[in-house]
Amino acid sequence: MINTAEKSTATHSVTISRKKREILEREALILDTAQTMIHQQGYNYLSMERIAEQVEYSKGTIYNHFASKEDLVCSLCCRAVSNLIDIFQRAYHYPGSSRERYLAIGIGYSLYHQLHPMDAQHIQTVKNNAVREKVSEQKLKEMESLEQQITKIAHSIVNEAIDCGDLNKRYRQEVSTIVFGCWSMHYGAMLLDQSTIPLHELGFSSVVNMLWRNSNQYLDGYHWLPLSSNTDTQNLFEKISSVLFDDEQIQLKK
Repeated sequence: MINTAEKSTATHSVTISRKKREILEREALILDTAQTMIHQQGYNYLSMERIAEQVEYSKGTIYNHFASKEDLVCSLCCRAVSNLIDIFQRAYHYPGSSRERYLAIGIGYSLYHQLHPMDAQHIQTVKNNAVREKVSEQKLKEMESLEQQITKIAHSIVNEAIDCGDLNKRYRQEVSTIVFGCWSMHYGAMLLDQSTIPLHELGFSSVVNMLWRNSNQYLDGYHWLPLSSNTDTQNLFEKISSVLFDDEQIQLKK
């Protein structure tokens, strides 16, 4: 039997949990509203007053969650990177070769940005010096910590490829270069895909398909085994997508 003191403690714990949940739900609402506002009107239109009016909370309540509009947009970036960390972790734990696991990161990254095209733009906004200098130190540290987590996953797969012999050990000093090359290729491609540039009219095919082919050629350049010439790459793409990112593909088809 639970005594009065234990019952009181349990009730208090539930109350705190419920309160925390309500805070998180309100914060998510604020972030979603801000994201929609940026998408429809642009970053310069965004203000704490307009957000407060839209979500029907006081401006003070909005400031309880975010110190400034810049912190709010940085929080959108943090949410995006947290979601990408989940994508990267799925790729990391994929039961395939080191190369397949690394390629899986690219597939997941591409699918995510197709589903959430605004995220790349938020990250671009925060990287702007005029915005970044107004973001609080605490929020910048949060962002940097998340970015370190996501790059660590990519670095780990490359190092494991070297450890198991899939990648020549002479590339031990080039791990960061390999990671940066893939990151910049995917990041740039997603920005181009979300721009107003008529890629299809210019003769380019699906960005995701081009990225997949370029990624394989890129890794072939480092002789990362197994080479694409010895692999049914189209079947591999479909297999990884189905096993790891079926939910994302379903959402894209809606």
